[in-house]
Amino acid sequence: MKKNVKVSISGIQNNDNEETVEVVSVGEMMQRDDHICVSYEEAADNAAGVDCQLVKSMLKVKPDQIEIIKKGAAQTHMVFIEDRDTISYYSTPFGELEVAIHTDRLERKERDNGFQILLEYALEINASHMSNCNVDIRVDYMS
Repeated sequence: MKKNVKVSISGIQNNDNEETVEVVSVGEMMQRDDHICVSYEEAADNAAGVDCQLVKSMLKVKPDQIEIIKKGAAQTHMVFIEDRDTISYYSTPFGELEVAIHTDRLERKERDNGFQILLEYALEINASHMSNCNVDIRVDYMS
């Protein structure tokens, strides 16, 4: 059974200067056998001379890991497992990047009207440390 949800993602990248990113979108949530899938759309980053395009995103919530899958103008399949390193690729219209993630914290909290996921991880791109990231994902059920 599908449920309509509001997805709110706020993140902070700590590198030389702090960058904050916030995405709010409406999507659908489905319960699968061993995981939850939340699908939603978000706008791709605007690059000079490139029109804004939608990216179809999916959040897979499993008991011991979180996956973020993006398809469209930007494509990736990032996997977050606490105390583990994972490698994925981030494809853009300008080329492909190797992305390494070391997840320090992965916590899921049930809430009255949904759930929250807290992620803390180190991000490397093409073998260079880019930033330490904190991400707060909130999924709220809509009536």
